[in-house]
This record gives sequence, structure tokens and C-alpha cells, in this order.
Amino acid sequence: MQSMLIQFLPLMVIQSIYATIVFIMATTRRINPWFWTISSLFPGLGMLASGLFMLLTTLSMLDRLNALEMNKAFN
Repeated sequence: MQSMLIQFLPLMVIQSIYATIVFIMATTRRINPWFWTISSLFPGLGMLASGLFMLLTTLSMLDRLNALEMNKAFN
């Protein structure tokens, strides 16, 4: 039983690092940080939730850059 828990230890350490990064980025983006942080803590599924959050953050930044470029083009 202990060997199974020890095998999950590296995954839990990685998940906690992801959860910390997700929490900081979610509070900076002013969206619900607790939903994304808790969903990124589950082993396995948390990796998908963290990846989805990072993808949505990147797409949001690209949308803002495109809006700035459009404003610059019209001015």
C-alpha cells in the first residue's frame, strides 16, 4: 500500500505546482481561481484542467493582441 502512495508522490508534487500557477494566473485574470485550482489538483484529470486553463489564457491574450492591432490599424 505504501509503495502505491510513493508512486503517486511525484504526480502530486507536479499537480501542486500546476495548481499554484493556475491560482496565481486566475487571480490575475480576475476569474474564479478556486474552481480552476481545485480542478487542477486531481491526479490525471488535473493535468488536463491545467492544460485547458493555460490554453484559454493564451487564447485570451491573443484576442487582446488582435484587438490592439485592429485599433492601431484604424487610428
